[in-house]
Amino acid sequence: MKTFGETIGRAKWYPELPKVALKDLIDVQFELADATVVENFESQFGLSTFALLLGTRLDGSTQFTTLCGGKVVVKKISKALEEKLLPLLATIIWNDHYYDII
Repeated sequence: MKTFGETIGRAKWYPELPKVALKDLIDVQFELADATVVENFESQFGLSTFALLLGTRLDGSTQFTTLCGGKVVVKKISKALEEKLLPLLATIIWNDHYYDII
């Protein structure tokens, strides 16, 4: 019997694109083209929920992926996905207490 991975394929989030650290995107506006929310991901640090983001620099030069586990960002990404609002211009900010996306 075949596995899900063999039949449907493994979930990969744009593996051919460069990964950009969230810290390098703070206060940088970009086009948020696609996203997905990963819930209850189990790691060595316990369960977490985070958003995987597909972005494009505004000059069109580079597509990239990043992730953010900030609760406010995840909540806003979830809403944008539910309402099919993407693509949108996005800026991730840090306000000394939490990450936000505006």
